[in-house]
Amino acid sequence: MLDPAGLRNAAWRFGFEVEPIAVARGDVRFLPDYRSAQAHSAPATTVPHAIGLGIMARPADANDIVEIATDYRTAFARIVVLLDGTADEASELAARLPWVEVAHHPLAGDFAAQRNRLQDAMQTRWVLQIDTDERPDGALLDALGWLVAAADRDGLRSLGLPRRNLVDGVPSASYPDIQYRLNRSDIRFAGRVHERPIVPFVESSLALAGALEHRLDGDRVRERTRIYEAMSTGAGRPEDEALLLVSFDPIAVR
Repeated sequence: MLDPAGLRNAAWRFGFEVEPIAVARGDVRFLPDYRSAQAHSAPATTVPHAIGLGIMARPADANDIVEIATDYRTAFARIVVLLDGTADEASELAARLPWVEVAHHPLAGDFAAQRNRLQDAMQTRWVLQIDTDERPDGALLDALGWLVAAADRDGLRSLGLPRRNLVDGVPSASYPDIQYRLNRSDIRFAGRVHERPIVPFVESSLALAGALEHRLDGDRVRERTRIYEAMSTGAGRPEDEALLLVSFDPIAVR
């Protein structure tokens, strides 16, 4: 038997929506406790949504930005790029992508502050934030509409997505590498490095329907450890580097 949150996590993982069998008006639909849950389930279906796609980027990522904005042009209600660059660089990029809003602001070594600026720029109720080396896979794209509709019903404001890391094209042992990137636009982030949303636990949930694909090269993984440590003591996390550089073993995670 599963507790309420566990039942919802499992159902979403396999593409099912769940409805509690009995819940009083105004009560929490899936209580954060360890009692066995009872719910009806039904296969989820792809539904329209008004989610915005927010992209944190550098001027050097221009080709990736163009690829993302082109591939997902019709998949999101709005696309906003926040460029760690100058006004001229933002204008040049905007000229290539007239359907995208391109803003600019220095990152200044603070990832949370940059994510918060992007949240403020979105003007949509829900936001999926990605970096230029990440892509939502097809399963996640198909699930976005029913996921946020279910989240709104259940009083959730922040959803954690699996991230599938591929280092030099090889699936990494760093999986599922949960990233809380699907959030209500009023959510704030904290942490200069390894930023995280500030949200009560009961207003967050895993959302395991699909994944973000994250493509890295090994040299970049090693360089990132040094950069993060220089930005904030302890943020280098050499254990993260070690795990990323190990190949995924499906037997080990059974």
